[in-house]
Amino acid sequence: MSKRPITSAQVKTLRNNVKEKPLQELLLNLGVDLMMRSSDLLSMTVGQVVTESGKVKTEVRVKQKKTGKFTLNIPLSKNSMNSIKKHLVGRDLDSWIFVGNKSHYTKSPITQKQYSRIVKKWMSSLGVENVNDYSTHSLRKTKPAEIFKQTQNVEVCRRLLGHSDISATSAYLGIQDSDAILVAKNIII
Repeated sequence: MSKRPITSAQVKTLRNNVKEKPLQELLLNLGVDLMMRSSDLLSMTVGQVVTESGKVKTEVRVKQKKTGKFTLNIPLSKNSMNSIKKHLVGRDLDSWIFVGNKSHYTKSPITQKQYSRIVKKWMSSLGVENVNDYSTHSLRKTKPAEIFKQTQNVEVCRRLLGHSDISATSAYLGIQDSDAILVAKNIII
């Protein structure tokens, strides 16, 4: 089964819950904003979001491991920019963004499994009945799902996600034939 996106209301609650937890605050804000696969997100370095002069970047462009293509220049929200300013400015530009307690020893970012556990804990803290409906991919889906909900524009979502085929994006967003029929019924010419 496809993983569910996190709703805007859930994101707002989670932002409040992770305020004093640097790793989780960065994961939540950048995960939602950048719409990246977990392997790409977790391998990001400070230099991808902070300039050499120590200023927070307003946009991020990353090469995707799966496709080898670059993302669009994705704008960072004020939430992400504030998290970066608070937790990353002044750190070595070559250091990983997403470091855990053991990263000092392992010299690597947290693992996808650790990230997954964090997401499941978040959903549990929100009282979600089946946390298995959510994963790290839920964060990748969160913003495109909201964009689609507000605009009904699958092409915009396709481009933001870096999909090459619009049918993959439609399936990703959970668009079904019944949705198309409902729209057709409601448009009267």
